[in-house]
Amino acid sequence: MADNLHLVLNNRNNYNLVYEGRVHFLKHTNFEEKQWVCSRVRSGCRGTVYTNLEVSTVSRTEPHAETCTADDSVLYKIEKRNTLKRRAAEETKPVPQIYREESSIASTNVETAGQFPPFKKVKSAMYRSRAKRFS
Repeated sequence: MADNLHLVLNNRNNYNLVYEGRVHFLKHTNFEEKQWVCSRVRSGCRGTVYTNLEVSTVSRTEPHAETCTADDSVLYKIEKRNTLKRRAAEETKPVPQIYREESSIASTNVETAGQFPPFKKVKSAMYRSRAKRFS
């Protein structure tokens, strides 16, 4: 897979494409390529990425809106959110303790200290993933 193409699992167990600091949703798949649209399409961004079926190369792109800014830390935030959800589902420790452990690991690195998602943003996702284990 190319260095700047990353597939990440989203809330509905589908995959999102992170490309050049922006998140894209899969909109359409045909015989030759997949069409990924920008996650900010509701706010007017028409950015689109077309990849091959294996999602290893980008065949073409359509430009994003000027208001759609790239976030270089979006991949890190999504990966940490998925890690927190996985640990909350697997472990029996309290959710705030799991969050504190992961945030202390992230705070040791200077580059990632300010990018860790706040507890308020991931709390409900962590509790939801834990509740799924018991249902």
